[in-house]
Amino acid sequence: MLNFFSKKSNPEKNAEKPGENSPGGISSQLRKEKNKPTEVAKVQKKTEISKMRLGMLVFVGYRNLRSSKLRSFLTIGGVAIGIGIITVLICLGFGVQRMVVSEVTKNNAIDVVDISNRNLENFVILSDENIEKLHNVEGVQKVAAVMETGGKVYWADSQTDTIIYGTDMEYLEMANVKFASGNIEECGPESGTAALSVRLAKLLGFSDPSEAIGKEMEFDMVLSSDIVTDLQKETTSEKGTLKVVGIINDDQNTYLYLPLPFLKNKFGITGAQAGKVKVDIGKVSNIRSQVEQMGFVTESVTDLVNDINSFFTIIRVAMIVLGTIIMSISAMGMLNTLSVSLLQRTKEVGILKALGAKRKDIFKMFVLEAAIISFLGGALGFFGGYGTAYAINIAFNIIAVRSGHSTLNFVYIPYYFVVAIVVFILFLGLVTGLMPARRAARIHALDALRYE
Repeated sequence: MLNFFSKKSNPEKNAEKPGENSPGGISSQLRKEKNKPTEVAKVQKKTEISKMRLGMLVFVGYRNLRSSKLRSFLTIGGVAIGIGIITVLICLGFGVQRMVVSEVTKNNAIDVVDISNRNLENFVILSDENIEKLHNVEGVQKVAAVMETGGKVYWADSQTDTIIYGTDMEYLEMANVKFASGNIEECGPESGTAALSVRLAKLLGFSDPSEAIGKEMEFDMVLSSDIVTDLQKETTSEKGTLKVVGIINDDQNTYLYLPLPFLKNKFGITGAQAGKVKVDIGKVSNIRSQVEQMGFVTESVTDLVNDINSFFTIIRVAMIVLGTIIMSISAMGMLNTLSVSLLQRTKEVGILKALGAKRKDIFKMFVLEAAIISFLGGALGFFGGYGTAYAINIAFNIIAVRSGHSTLNFVYIPYYFVVAIVVFILFLGLVTGLMPARRAARIHALDALRYE
């Protein structure tokens, strides 16, 4: 409290100096030389006191919080709960969005555009001529077609309906088809080599799907006018033989892949219904427009990603509204605590002012007290909220593993949200402490001392 006292004037400094050659002047100089260390010590002490002023104000604020432990606990707890709820919602919201987008784009690259002939106004097929036109579009790197039809597969005493896809290696690579066993390189373009899904192999009687590799099987395939242009009938069925060279890691769907060149040579296939086009990322919109002018329907994973982001944007807005309501309640709790603290410490404020404390010192004291509350509540809320979200993720994965499913990570917090939380905590402490601090700074010392 030494820095709050006002300095008294020194009459010796105002006295006229004696002459240098007089005995009084000599003795005065000797006294000055003797008192030099004391003056240096006073300057150092004054500097130390001025440096400790901020620390003293922080200490006073901390002491006041400790003097009302229950009220401080409830106020800090309210801020922590508000920040914690917001953190949990943000972590889960951003995490689930990131997980969904990752799952969607896992098998569909952003630079790959899906095309099909599902345009009801203009029916076209992906023939060799149209594939050549697509290759000539600026920005197109690769074009791969896929034919789809129904059929049956026979093995020993087993038979099952299946979907038959006719395609090539480029399509399998762009579709990111994963082989559980076998080798994709063995799918020769001209031979009847086939890749079966895990589910199809099991339906044919193979308890271990990899045992189907190397087996030759018969199959029926339905031919229609959308894949054979000069077909006499609307639909017909043709028989063929295939050799299994790979098992696709898919236990949910029943299908097989056959080389499209092989189907063209054996069954007269003239076109396909769909395909994939690998393009330059910067020219996706322009290429899609040109492909649609040819009569095809285009789809891109970016469409789905945009829809997902739009959905989560709505969710995020709802979180912001909820968070605003929660933090408004917390801010009112802080304001109430500081206002009650001002009423209880009015006489203390008067004593400090009587001892020489300035308005800005009183103002800083209350603002720092609000900053301590918001900092402690914000820190506890942020780390508690992140820990809660992480615990939910762990509990979910434990249940998933026990149920035979794979684990997922759906907790994520962007760095800019951390920065936003820090800025918000500082803003909350400043705003809530501003009004009580101004009231305290304006109190007159005599009025404060008379306050009961």
